[in-house]
Amino acid sequence: MNFGWAHMTGFLNKFQKSGLSGSFFQLLQGSKFFFAGFPVFFIGTWLFFCQEPVGAEPVSLELKATLSPATGMRFLKIPGGCFLMGSDAGFFYEQPVHEVCVDEFFLGKFEVTQKEWRTLMDSNPSKFVGDDHPVDRVSWNDAHAFIEKLNASEKTGRYRLPTEAEWEYAARAGTTTTYYWGDEVDNDFVWYYGTSDFSTHPVGTKKPNGFGLYDMLGNVWEWVSDWYANDYFKNSPRNNPQGPESGKFKVRRGGSSANLVSHIRSSTRYRGKLDHRHHILGFRVAFSVPGNESEGSN
Repeated sequence: MNFGWAHMTGFLNKFQKSGLSGSFFQLLQGSKFFFAGFPVFFIGTWLFFCQEPVGAEPVSLELKATLSPATGMRFLKIPGGCFLMGSDAGFFYEQPVHEVCVDEFFLGKFEVTQKEWRTLMDSNPSKFVGDDHPVDRVSWNDAHAFIEKLNASEKTGRYRLPTEAEWEYAARAGTTTTYYWGDEVDNDFVWYYGTSDFSTHPVGTKKPNGFGLYDMLGNVWEWVSDWYANDYFKNSPRNNPQGPESGKFKVRRGGSSANLVSHIRSSTRYRGKLDHRHHILGFRVAFSVPGNESEGSN
């Protein structure tokens, strides 16, 4: 037997159609029984109307959010869709604007925090120390090692870095503007040069984007799975692009607390060596919806 809002709605509809609702409430109006007996009646009637018959299919509620058992990291389900990736008004390596489609996937609601990092790695490489601050001074290799330990600890292989296309799709959250809140900088949304005092800040303290994701721009740059190429957007496939097959650098996205507005746009992309560590570098974790597994590296 399953209970939830779906059953509650079903009960109310059945109760109303039964014809009992009007006479019942008229009888109880002003009666002491209403206060003493109504809860018992309500629960009993709910059980009668809402119990599933033997062999019935259970109610399936679509999963919108989930937790990592090992770390407590929170993930949000990002619906699949198509969008215009890149910017013809930005740097040349953000060009040309091109249509990309991605399957639905899960993405960390926040950047990986120092508390979450220590849970698996027993260390804290960060310059700006705080449990709820994003872990920083993390190379792409470090992020990869963390995800390997996360997968091992939960006996799975699902966790990975997002692809660059997934990252920008999630950051834009349906917008086509310079930033995911509009075309002008709004300090309520982002930790950058103009708001950060040259330090990272606890995750989730600025306003989220339309998908409910925090700090997709600013705070720390976020590593993604793709190899970097200046001209990749000229040849990118439309559906679920994975980036070049090889390269010397990995892509990082979103800008940081140390960057000017030119580097905290939704289209901003940059590169870094796999072993490069800096206090402006962090990451967030993704995983695919079963059946839509991405080939992106973890």
